[in-house]
Amino acid sequence: MTMCRILFVDDDRNVLSGLQRLLRGMRNEWDMQFVESGAAALAAMAAQPFDVIVSDMRMPGMDGAELLSEVRRRHPGVLRIILSGYSEAESVMRTVGPAHQFLAKPCSDKTLVDVVRRALELQRMVDSAPLRALLAGIRNLPTPSDTYYALMKYIELPQASANGVAEIIGRDMAMTAELLKLTNSAYFTMPSRVTTPLQAVRILGFETLRALVLRIGIFRSFKGLEALGRLMDDLNHDSFRVARIAERIARIEGLDERRIEEAFCAGMLSPIGMLVLLDRLPAKFSRAKGAVATGEDPLDAELAAFGASHLQVGAYLLGVWGFNQAVVEAVAFSGRPGILQGDQFGVPAAVHVARVLAGPSPVYACADAEREVGRMALDFSYLESLGKGDRLATWTAETMGEWKN
Repeated sequence: MTMCRILFVDDDRNVLSGLQRLLRGMRNEWDMQFVESGAAALAAMAAQPFDVIVSDMRMPGMDGAELLSEVRRRHPGVLRIILSGYSEAESVMRTVGPAHQFLAKPCSDKTLVDVVRRALELQRMVDSAPLRALLAGIRNLPTPSDTYYALMKYIELPQASANGVAEIIGRDMAMTAELLKLTNSAYFTMPSRVTTPLQAVRILGFETLRALVLRIGIFRSFKGLEALGRLMDDLNHDSFRVARIAERIARIEGLDERRIEEAFCAGMLSPIGMLVLLDRLPAKFSRAKGAVATGEDPLDAELAAFGASHLQVGAYLLGVWGFNQAVVEAVAFSGRPGILQGDQFGVPAAVHVARVLAGPSPVYACADAEREVGRMALDFSYLESLGKGDRLATWTAETMGEWKN
């Protein structure tokens, strides 16, 4: 087995020594190097390849966000993780683009090891040979709107604020109109009518707003396509249903507010890969739909037809577009969460259960009312391994109002 090469960066020598002691048990899996500055880190990476870099945020000269921005430019394939006790909002916002993960100090060795392993597993899933071959054969992959890219660039600035985010969105009149329309729709339960982008930022939260801006831009590029027609509206409704159920389950299971928001975003963004496959490869999708109609699991049918599932395609695109790594992971593994082999009920599991409870995707809807086909198979053994095997009835009852609408 090839060892994973990891570079740790912190200007405090005592912290580095502590990390070395904490991670001594990983020496058979990880080839680790420890350096005390951003400049030393870049020199080490120029001398030899690394799979992962874990950097402190507050360092003299070049801080963690600046370092990881440079690593992203020079070595885009390296997984980037911030490990810091400096958790003010603006610092976290600055790492959204350059960092894949943000971990707050103190961080246990178990948490750090789990995060690195999950990130590597995600990288393997979205960089598989079959997926690369599939995407290489698809021309004109969708791209986010200019507003989304402007937003991503802005939030890396130290002075990023809710007012600044709202101003960027407000420059795009069509985006603003669609955002306010969605925010005031039945998809969200608002205490009062939202009339400005700034209100939307403050009420929805930054992560949800960023997901909405991305989603609006992508869905907009498919609107008007005759081949998709009414299916677009059905997919739109379905994705928000999955999002609300995932959010509710995450809350029932006691996940923190950040994870609850990520569950909502992942559910909402999960059909993006489906849109790509439907529009760009309709003949192959018809083959997959035919297999599903005979009772085959949707993900198995997609793997047979395309070599990858729509969830892998969606996760790959979200990763390319610089979206939150936790949301990318949740989309990628929501079909088969057991691959992660963790011991905690997290966002991928919440989105997985939500997709199962929401029923078949509209894409696989069957006219035969006597039988239901296309429902994703529940990974019950994984839920049992987490001690959640008896929770399905509770989740079903608590979310019935969502999945019946």
